Amino acid sequence: MVQAKKEAAMNLPDGWDADELARARRLADQIRVGADARIFAARAPGRVNLIGEHTDYSGLPVLPVAIDRSTIVIAAANQTGEIEVANADSAWPSRRFAIERQIPPYDSGDWANYVKAAIQGVIDRFAARGKWRGASMVVGSRVPPASGLSSSSALTVSTALAFMAINQIELEPIDTATMVARSERYVGTHGGAMDQTVSILGRRDHALFIEFAPIRARAVKMPANAALVVADSREIADKSGTVRAEYNRRVVECSLAARILGRALKLDGVTVLGDVVRALPEWNAAELVEKLAAASPARLGADLKEAASILRVTQSALDAELLGHGSTRIALDLNRPLEILKRARHVLSETERVIGAADVLAAGRLDEMGTLMDASHQSLAGDFECSTNRLDAVVECARRGGALGARLTGAGFGGSIVALCEVAGADAVIESIDRGYYAKLDPVAPVENSRAVLHAGAGASVIDSSLRRLRSE
Repeated sequence: MVQAKKEAAMNLPDGWDADELARARRLADQIRVGADARIFAARAPGRVNLIGEHTDYSGLPVLPVAIDRSTIVIAAANQTGEIEVANADSAWPSRRFAIERQIPPYDSGDWANYVKAAIQGVIDRFAARGKWRGASMVVGSRVPPASGLSSSSALTVSTALAFMAINQIELEPIDTATMVARSERYVGTHGGAMDQTVSILGRRDHALFIEFAPIRARAVKMPANAALVVADSREIADKSGTVRAEYNRRVVECSLAARILGRALKLDGVTVLGDVVRALPEWNAAELVEKLAAASPARLGADLKEAASILRVTQSALDAELLGHGSTRIALDLNRPLEILKRARHVLSETERVIGAADVLAAGRLDEMGTLMDASHQSLAGDFECSTNRLDAVVECARRGGALGARLTGAGFGGSIVALCEVAGADAVIESIDRGYYAKLDPVAPVENSRAVLHAGAGASVIDSSLRRLRSE
């Protein structure tokens, strides 16, 4: 009781409950700094996207929730001028690197590249700053990696906030989201800003309807009778590794579709499908897809020669615009055609579903929300081709268990599904997944670690002196 009163008296940001503070204390005990050092703790949640998959990098809306699972980064200034980072999970080795204007990455797939990405993002944002303070950091995460719940963004957000705190830098939350979203390109993934935005702006018991160019967010109250069952397929979806090529390929396909559609509609400056939508006072997905089909074959060669001819630009210029340069350049498999029509059909129809979902969720019409989620999964599996047999199987088990709707969440190619149900029906959905899916897998992990009812939680924040006092208790 005494400890609870102390914590309440600290006026800590939302999200720092007794459990999170206890985690922070344990991590702080691992940091190698002087007893009087000022210690910061940055907390950033993962996310579950309810609907709006692969739309954010096209500049089109999404409807995610921040979840009540987070990554915490403990940080204190050090005397080395370097970043020293340890992970509470021994599977991830400690790393140490110099703070430079251009920080060289580790080999592809190294967990600490997300730490480097966050630091590099801050350095790029404040390029005029001269000297940077080094930091000793300890990372502890309850967002499972490579499961489609955005463990990567939880790490980059919490690292960026901790590094800014060490260097006495503050940014508006939306500016921080923009900065961190851009920084993740350091690892070679050309994604959008959904994950970082909801991790920073998340609100307890609410979803966020997020729009882009520029970022705007509107809270949508989660109905009190709604439950979100999230289940991991146990099929790894690592966007910093093998999945990255497939993810980036779809970024290229969507961007190419946007350019061709923009030209067909005589619109200037189109680079993403969101540019087309914002330029039209009234639009619908079916008509835009029909217009695209009239302007281009459904598939185009990955060498971009045919696409350049349609757009009346040089092949080299289009290559540079779509694929980039240097270490983050996108490498396409030239033996596979680029699917233009199918990808655009998903993104545009998904956008219609997101807009409708924000309304029906706010009104508490869970049956309609479930129908939209089911349609989203069908589109992701068919037109976007980012579902897998295992994801489809978990979705089907959730539906058989009484879920109102279920779909993959995150980039796909593995990872997790999210099922919407009423609170009273959550146990039945979980039982159906356990019996129909997990029971048929090799027992590589306790089933309790693979599925849960998750709740919409608070966004990221930093605490400092309060943690220092708690550390000595």
